[in-house]
Amino acid sequence: MMRLAYFAPTPREIPRLGVYRSGKVIDLVENYKYIYRSQPPHWFFDLGEYLENKYAHRIVEDLISIYEKKPSEEPDLVHDENKIIYYPITSSNQRVFCIALNYLSHVQETGRPKPSKPYIFMKPKTALIGHREPILIPKVSSAADHEIELGVVIGLRGKYITKKDAMEHIAGYTIFNDVSFRDWQMRSSEGLGLDWLHGKGMDKSTPVGPYLVSKEEIEDPYKLRLELRVNREIRQIGTTSEMLFSIEDIIEEISKGITLLPGDLIATGTPSGVGHSSKRYLRDGDIIEAEISGLGVLINTVRQER
Repeated sequence: MMRLAYFAPTPREIPRLGVYRSGKVIDLVENYKYIYRSQPPHWFFDLGEYLENKYAHRIVEDLISIYEKKPSEEPDLVHDENKIIYYPITSSNQRVFCIALNYLSHVQETGRPKPSKPYIFMKPKTALIGHREPILIPKVSSAADHEIELGVVIGLRGKYITKKDAMEHIAGYTIFNDVSFRDWQMRSSEGLGLDWLHGKGMDKSTPVGPYLVSKEEIEDPYKLRLELRVNREIRQIGTTSEMLFSIEDIIEEISKGITLLPGDLIATGTPSGVGHSSKRYLRDGDIIEAEISGLGVLINTVRQER
């Protein structure tokens, strides 16, 4: 059972993996150097490589056990969770898969027909940001919107994965705020449909985090409460029990002809309450708190591109 952070102690240092414990983040890189007097493996700096390495989890457990049995006073080994720089839960080979219209309440507020199978689109990794990093509203949009979602992180590669085996391929869960630009997404009814690229994928717009919570910590992923607040006002409430298509359904569908890789991220859809339904869009200075029970709170401030 573990909560992984992808972070840097300061802006000048390389992002690396750490383990959250009681308000602190244990720096795996510095602990490895301190204990073994050698340079750490490269997978300490890449989530996908960490998840795929069969020895990595055991080494990390040993590092944590040694630290907790005899905590050192070395200042670089552990960091205050409020003083580090969070990066999105990501890896070098990561793909980001998103599911549209996967909560009935959201389907109803959009006025669209209920889908008969998972509707999947992809988001560029350049859209992702970390906990406490500003959400960038680009100069070309005036209709930025929020969507709180449960994020699923793949831990075991696979192709043609069946629903029966899907949970074996999951490393854990995180919070995903699928910020969308409705004036681009809905800008034309012509051609082949909605503009998913600009509507969902503009730079530095999509918060992910703050941690990757191992699946062992979540007793039932279908009993999680989702709540999103803008400037402390509740805008979205839902539970993962409302999903139209289960996590297993989604993994089975995506992996048809596509190999899922360790570190891949799947956003599983949002409940009702998005800003577009009431035309209440995000503005410069807004503070967004996306909270999912058992996973924590993902906090970001909105910033208008100048």
